[in-house]
Amino acid sequence: MSINKTPRWGTKRMVMLLGVIGAVLALATSTRIWITVQPEVGSVKIPLIQVAGSDASAAIAALAVVGLAGSLAALIAGPVARYIIAVILLLVGGGIGASSVAVLGNPVNAAATKVGEATGLNTASGDYQVSLWPYIAALAGLVLVLNALILAVAGRTWVGNKKYARDAATVPGTDDSVAPTGKIDEIGGWDSLSRGDDPT
Repeated sequence: MSINKTPRWGTKRMVMLLGVIGAVLALATSTRIWITVQPEVGSVKIPLIQVAGSDASAAIAALAVVGLAGSLAALIAGPVARYIIAVILLLVGGGIGASSVAVLGNPVNAAATKVGEATGLNTASGDYQVSLWPYIAALAGLVLVLNALILAVAGRTWVGNKKYARDAATVPGTDDSVAPTGKIDEIGGWDSLSRGDDPT
């Protein structure tokens, strides 16, 4: 009876799925509104300023794309490449999490660019409301970090693609039309002719 050393949560499909979920979730949050600002600039009435995730932290979308590509590449990667991808995913997840926490910790600084465009000031006092999306982005980063750790541990037990091993094992230049004695049999000769080879 054969024993599968790879746990169910560590299969290629599960690891890939977890990475894709984390990356797509992070990418989706970058298009949502993270911060809503009602600035107070003297007696001038300025409408609400909405700051999307891509404006609050430009790195989120780029890191999410890298995480998505890495999660898909892990399916066909060899043993050494899996460790490299795991490190990349670890850095990507950590970067997404750190960027999200930075926005949560200082929304005024994160919204400075959009507020400056609307008011002409680098910073403006007012009401800064942070939505749920930065928290979700931080969760997506955590998912990618977890995915990287699982890939590093479970990836050691994954079996490589046997197709390429079979192709590599095929000796080039062999011709089935040549009999063991070195003579060309009749059927093999016709096969060689149909391929454009001269069996003589």
